[in-house]
Order: sequence, then structure tokens, then C-alpha cells
Amino acid sequence: MNFAAIIGFLSGLATMIVKIVDWLHDKNLVESGKAQQQLSDLRGQIHDVQIAMAAREAVRADVLSNDGKLPVNDPFRRD
Repeated sequence: MNFAAIIGFLSGLATMIVKIVDWLHDKNLVESGKAQQQLSDLRGQIHDVQIAMAAREAVRADVLSNDGKLPVNDPFRRD
């Protein structure tokens, strides 16, 4: 092996290492983006659940303030 062949081999090896590192970096960025999107989705779901729980507590407080009786004009009442 002459000097030029060794330099060519090392250059190819360095290029391959750089491409692998770039690929791993890009893969890490994609995974990070997925995690951020999932976090955003979960925050939205938590917000929706908090709204639903607040509405449920408001109805519960209203029912308790009326001694547990439903109003007479309740449209969902069965007779």
C-alpha cells in the first residue's frame, strides 16, 4: 500500500464517520420533534380534562346547593 491509498482510505473512513454522525443527529432531531408534539398533545388533553372537571364540579355544587333536587323545568327529566 502506498501513501495515496492510505490517505484515500482514511478520507473515505472519515467521510463515512461524518455521514453516520449526521444521520444520528438528524434521527435525534426527529425523535425530539416527536416528543415535543406528544407533549403538546398531552397538554391539550389535560386542558380539556380540567375544563370537564370544572364543569362537573359546578354541576355538583349546584345540585348540593338545591338540596339534591333537580329543578322542575329540567328538560332531561323523565315522568
